[in-house]
Amino acid sequence: MGRTKEKEDEEICEVCEARVKPFRYFEQQLIRRVHHFYLSKAIEEPEGYVEMIHRIKMAGPEEMVYIHLNTPGGHLDTGVQIVNAIQSSQAHIVCSVEAESHSLGTLIFLAADEFIVHDNCLMLFHNFTGGVYGKGHEQKAQLDATIQWFTDLARKLYIPFLSEKEFDAIVDGKDLWIQSEDIRIRLKKMVATPEKEKADKKEPTSTKKPTKKPSKS
Repeated sequence: MGRTKEKEDEEICEVCEARVKPFRYFEQQLIRRVHHFYLSKAIEEPEGYVEMIHRIKMAGPEEMVYIHLNTPGGHLDTGVQIVNAIQSSQAHIVCSVEAESHSLGTLIFLAADEFIVHDNCLMLFHNFTGGVYGKGHEQKAQLDATIQWFTDLARKLYIPFLSEKEFDAIVDGKDLWIQSEDIRIRLKKMVATPEKEKADKKEPTSTKKPTKKPSKS
């Protein structure tokens, strides 16, 4: 059978489109490594977290790290090392509060680049708990240094999630309990970006910080 006039017209149109298209399209598919760490009990001595800390610190800018939090808190020195790893890593760090994130867990949470808040979660902000040993003047010196250490770290991470007044009250010994909806509202104000609304299904709220990390030294 001979070619129809309609078929010939279609072929001519296709040739014309190929000639006038102002761009050429290529697709590249990349594989992105994503790490998941679950802190699901009290945070213990630093030695138990060496692998986690090392992986966070060494992760590259093309990688993502999720830290899933359900913890009552724990050792401050371990938490500080985890916070430092998060803040020095070139990876994109996402912290997800999935039930409770108390005490030290709040510091780790607020050190991230992006936050996920599930429903029915609870966070507790309070001053540190600990003890000192030695002669009287040594105990006082150690306690004063520890108070300053905690206060400096907490101020950097808690404000503006907490107000100055709330922060001062915590340093003075007050406990502050915050639930999921309030956490989301505070995060939204802190990062000054709108939360993503899901119209058809309920999903955890994800909020990103607008700032980029400095390069590793």
